[in-house]
Amino acid sequence: MKISFRKLIPVAAALGFAFAASSAQAFTLQDGSGGVYATNVTSLDWNSTGSGVAKGIPSAQQLTVGKQFDFLYQANLSAVNGSTTANFRGNLDSTADGAANDSSAFEFTIVAKLSEFVKTSSTSGTTLNASFGLNNTPGANKVAIYYDTKANAFTSTGTGFDDGIMVALLTVDPNVTLSTFTTDSATGVGIGSTKLSASIMESGDFIDQNYLAGLTNVTFKYDSNLNLPAGDSLTSGFHKGGDALFPDYTVTPSDLVFKVDGAFSVENGRVPEPASIMLLGMGMLGLVGAKRRRAPKA
Repeated sequence: MKISFRKLIPVAAALGFAFAASSAQAFTLQDGSGGVYATNVTSLDWNSTGSGVAKGIPSAQQLTVGKQFDFLYQANLSAVNGSTTANFRGNLDSTADGAANDSSAFEFTIVAKLSEFVKTSSTSGTTLNASFGLNNTPGANKVAIYYDTKANAFTSTGTGFDDGIMVALLTVDPNVTLSTFTTDSATGVGIGSTKLSASIMESGDFIDQNYLAGLTNVTFKYDSNLNLPAGDSLTSGFHKGGDALFPDYTVTPSDLVFKVDGAFSVENGRVPEPASIMLLGMGMLGLVGAKRRRAPKA
């Protein structure tokens, strides 16, 4: 069922960051042992059942200036924009129902953890508008992509998103972030927008060329939408039973859970570090925008 946002004050999507010398870049999605799933990939579409949680925020009205909180995100890959091999569409587990279609199924998943604070907050009638920043804390703002032949990501429990092979680990730059959120307390409906930059910045960060071949100096332009309440993205947990870098978390009544549906396109861009990558999205209450691009599914 569609949720109307007419009563909400329009949110600036902040999708206008400019990077010099940008041009489309394609990379190859591989299985780690030389097998190719997709070539000329220019965008990745994460499942519409992606979930986000603001820990310790029981309601959007708690978003007062200076409020500190952690934000977690998880989703699985549902489609790509590129030239795929014959078995890609059939074997990619594009759902997050916890059950693979067959023994040859595989999945790519993405998880993130962010340390955030409320920069600005204002209320007009029943509408609250807020913007957010990231704390500059080593190890606190991370994004990872995993490859898994178990294909067991399960939205409702938060399991299976970080139990595969980590193929990329990036640090979100706290100095390059712009995130906003608008909600109507009368309806409980909210929308938001986030643009974040992530790259190889800290010890241990990497991109595995055996899985993401050619993904080096790039920019990810993230375009997504978020729904509050979470609907079919509602989950009891995040990062459950997987990588210790993203500790298991059980949702409590003091948390706010969101539906996060997003895709990003890949472009070349001048960035400070070699082998760097810009991952735009995955931020406070959203990784969101007003419009979603999705690759067609077979």
